[in-house]
Amino acid sequence: MRLHAALIAIVLITCGRAPAMEKPMQSGITPEISVRIQRDTERFKKGDEVVRVVDRSGKPISGASVEVEQLTHDFLFGCNVYTLDAYRTAEQNSRYKEGFKRVFNYATLPFYWAGFEREQGKPEYERPEHMAKWCAENGITTKGHPLVWSHEAGTPTWLPRDKPDEVKRLIENRIEDIVTRYKDSIRIWDVMNESVHTRFPGMEIFPYTSDPVRWARSANPGATLIVNEFGMFTNGKDKDAFLALLKQMKTAGVPYDAVGLQSHMHGGPYPISAILSVLDEYAALGKPLHLTETTVLSGDKETTTDGEKKQAAYVEQFYRACFSHPSVRAITWWDFSDAGAWQGVAAGLVRKDMSPKPGYLVLDRLINREWTTKLAGRTDSDGAFAFRGFGGKYRVKVTLPSGKTMTGEFHLFEGKQNGAKVSM
Repeated sequence: MRLHAALIAIVLITCGRAPAMEKPMQSGITPEISVRIQRDTERFKKGDEVVRVVDRSGKPISGASVEVEQLTHDFLFGCNVYTLDAYRTAEQNSRYKEGFKRVFNYATLPFYWAGFEREQGKPEYERPEHMAKWCAENGITTKGHPLVWSHEAGTPTWLPRDKPDEVKRLIENRIEDIVTRYKDSIRIWDVMNESVHTRFPGMEIFPYTSDPVRWARSANPGATLIVNEFGMFTNGKDKDAFLALLKQMKTAGVPYDAVGLQSHMHGGPYPISAILSVLDEYAALGKPLHLTETTVLSGDKETTTDGEKKQAAYVEQFYRACFSHPSVRAITWWDFSDAGAWQGVAAGLVRKDMSPKPGYLVLDRLINREWTTKLAGRTDSDGAFAFRGFGGKYRVKVTLPSGKTMTGEFHLFEGKQNGAKVSM
């Protein structure tokens, strides 16, 4: 949402929102909510898979040993990647990358107009191109943020704000240029950012929000287009206004694909019950939901031991609840490190020296162990090995009693009946 603050020197180690952390965290989790989270995770984030092992004539092979291992996640676990290769030494940058890609498969890239095109007609493509290339090399899905934002960070000084028609033309040109240029490397976009709260002078909210979505769709028919907003979990008026806008856009056939809900909790964590309630309300739109900007502090200006414990506890609650929701497809953390974090506070999952906080270790455990499927067993009399697993790409290894082995890959889709066949 906001521009990244200036970086300070750091050392990496492998592995409206005033900042405040004085009040105790109240998660709002009840036994009923806990049951719901467990039930919905199993129901909505997994799919049924049957690996069938047959011989060359198609006859089932029973008693074959089958090992399946999940390689990737369909769910998008993300963070902004604004500090990629921005540190002073090669070692620091290397360790940053290792820490990032161990946990995240999704990265937000910066396209703030004020910094991207400081001088009119001279966009600075190199930085996001470098980020997109690194992400592609490491199997990380990319998102551009944002295409349109009337905040000063999203508005170059040369933009004629007092000329709505000219501003509209320039926005259209910007969207066409950027979305087309990055068509093969960035396929997800926060198209409109915070239009409920801020707009350029002389522009009405519906066309101001809708037109950029249509322009982005024209530039890349296959892109995922998001409308992004804040205040949904704390302000009933904001929530209702955004929901009404999205309903109007849907009725009018505006081709947005997903709803972006920010969750910067600089003033303290939101009750999990309230988060689930809002997610349920927005799910009625029938669109995927993305938690686009999530912040939970572990201190004020500096991280503290007690703050880190509270942050970690809430990170687990928040991610479990949001991951379990049937409409949620992505969660993006904001920022990776305390060093240079927005508002200069302890917002990172790692400290200023880039050592992991407990919250980082929580995500590592959830994503790479608990929510990653790895199973073994034997085929039954029909040559079948059945299981439920989380959505993503899998590797399968089949070993016959004779010792002959074969490996292959398949994709398991959540909420579906899947099937893979191995011919030996």
